[in-house]
Amino acid sequence: MSLIQEKYRRFRQWQQQPFEYHDSHDHHGCCNCGAESENNYCPRCGQKAAYGPITWHSVWQGVMDVWGVGTRSLPYTLWQLLWRPGYLIRDYISGKRQVSFPPVKMLVVMAVLVVLVYGLLGIDFEDTVDEDAGKNAVQDFLLGDFYNWMGNHIHWAVLMGFSLFIVPVWFLFRSAPRLPRHTLPQGFFIQVFIGVQFLLYMLIVTLVFYLIPPLSGSGDEVAGFMVMIVLPLMLLCDYKQLFGYNWWGTVWRIVAAAFLAIGVGKVLVHVGGLCYSLVVRDGSLGGNYLLGTLGHLALMWALLEVVLLINTKPWREGIAWSKILLRPLLAVAALSLTTAACGQFGAENSLINMIDSMQTMFLPD
Repeated sequence: MSLIQEKYRRFRQWQQQPFEYHDSHDHHGCCNCGAESENNYCPRCGQKAAYGPITWHSVWQGVMDVWGVGTRSLPYTLWQLLWRPGYLIRDYISGKRQVSFPPVKMLVVMAVLVVLVYGLLGIDFEDTVDEDAGKNAVQDFLLGDFYNWMGNHIHWAVLMGFSLFIVPVWFLFRSAPRLPRHTLPQGFFIQVFIGVQFLLYMLIVTLVFYLIPPLSGSGDEVAGFMVMIVLPLMLLCDYKQLFGYNWWGTVWRIVAAAFLAIGVGKVLVHVGGLCYSLVVRDGSLGGNYLLGTLGHLALMWALLEVVLLINTKPWREGIAWSKILLRPLLAVAALSLTTAACGQFGAENSLINMIDSMQTMFLPD
């Protein structure tokens, strides 16, 4: 038992600090510019100090560098995303860039790898759409060529999907113990890393499902397993390591971030449908899209007010309850009015639609 505890302690220590750096302390002259130094790299030109004769190992290293398997190794970065994802992300956005393969480039490489593996396994990304299903502008636009485009450009699809979390995560985790006041550009790279991790797990799960006969299943079963089980556990692990909240603080913030991300996506869809209706069609559906947009904005406002109350806890500062509850009550009133208006004019009900979207995301059929 003590041996297991010791191994776990070393593993936790490696998770938090996996790298050790040492200078050579040997006085040497740079082969490139002649500057003398005791460091591993020349302070004048940046060339590595310990350069020997060119060997076959040098040839192999040069070839591997082209594919990101040399310095800042792609496989090693993916290995870290498996075992210390949140710590790796925090290292990168806090300035330790040399320890990671460039994240955006890594996203493209992983997407290409996923497409190649799916092609070899005969899995088709393209989605067929029934023409009779396109009864409105949003369905005509989203359920047709746009879905097929996303299937053929999976790196952009993953990036667009996780980008919806940038603002919600920034709002919910901005007072985090380990990463306070992180910025929106940092949030972009956080979601890029998580997108790469999602593709990595998707590749692993797909290979398990398709290469082990007892687990062999369809692409829909793989997707359902990824969304229902892998994605929530992945986000829980990532955000806990990255931001440092306890388990409960991390769980409820992830759920709230998922609601807000879906809300952002719904607002974008309705704004796109409104523009499409006004520009391409006769504008007859514009009122419904406008009401749907207002309904989702009111729902997001109500969610943000609840989150703000939980995060700031203004009652601890002696603020009167009438002032504390003023904005949340206004948000609830706006949500009630927009929900009633949507029901009256047959527009999409934001609250019911949000619940259905969450059920589809985490409890697929």
